[in-house]
Amino acid sequence: MSPPRDAAPSSPARLLADTLAMLKRLGVTERPVFDGILRTTLESHPRYLGVWSVWEPNALDGRDRDFVNREGHDGTGRYIPFWNRGTGAITVEPNVFYETPGVGEFYLRPRREGRETVIEPYDYPVAGARRFITTQVAPVFYEGSCVGAAGIDIAVEEIPAVDHHPDDENPVETLLHRGFVFFEGARVRYCSARSRRLLARFVGPAPAGELPAPLRRMLEAVKESASPAAFSFTRRDAELTVRPFAHPSTGPGLLLVERQSATGLEAPLSAREHEVLQWMTQGKTNAEIATILGISLHTVKRHVEKILQKLGVPNRSAAILSIGPATYPVPARNPLAC
Repeated sequence: MSPPRDAAPSSPARLLADTLAMLKRLGVTERPVFDGILRTTLESHPRYLGVWSVWEPNALDGRDRDFVNREGHDGTGRYIPFWNRGTGAITVEPNVFYETPGVGEFYLRPRREGRETVIEPYDYPVAGARRFITTQVAPVFYEGSCVGAAGIDIAVEEIPAVDHHPDDENPVETLLHRGFVFFEGARVRYCSARSRRLLARFVGPAPAGELPAPLRRMLEAVKESASPAAFSFTRRDAELTVRPFAHPSTGPGLLLVERQSATGLEAPLSAREHEVLQWMTQGKTNAEIATILGISLHTVKRHVEKILQKLGVPNRSAAILSIGPATYPVPARNPLAC
């Protein structure tokens, strides 16, 4: 469960998307400048496999035809760079499948829903090889419309190797608001302190190095299934979703996602309402949001009223505390089930 806070901290993907949007609002549209930000972000975070952005046709600078098939671009000329360290060195290549239903959910979903999300583990080509990755992504907004998305990619098989004390949080799991467990049979090969606490709280205690017995029985019952369903465990005001996966680079594994059992929405938030809510969670006042988005203060107040009504909360503070990356449903983009 997300801890109480006055304003939710921005995720790396949200900060990246907001930075690119701010440049656009300031009239800075030179692609080398945007490339520099993406590359510098990747250089500064060795845990990231890739940092990327995808923009709608001509949404960045209106010059797509000038960049057809240039480095980091495809035949559309759209701004779609994927900076990655797949070869060991940092290089750029164009994103692929970004408009393909199903496999393209890493871009289609934030564009469609207008909100930050985390994509479950999936296969994706990186530097000529298939990699098993998970992605944190946020939409890029300009003048009230979603014009693109920006994201960071994490190699799933490298999560256990992230440097941290066994009794502390794995920083990647903290970043993604979810846990990862790798196992062979009943024996656990990797389970962070955070994941151990989640399993003990929701499923039950287990001997050292083993999965809890109820979970072992569930996995045994579905191990022959080509696409096993996720398991849900509830405790008071929260729910833990456990989704099995398997991949040659990781072996069998479990994805653990904890969500608060918050009041359901009476109606989905619009793209603009999501945008206003994002700035609310960063502690911005109505006047500041109006300035940032280039809309009237009256319009912002109206959006805030609708947000509170849809979230079923009485005030801004309650709205901020009722949401967070871990509370959003996270369907798979192209998961490989065991």
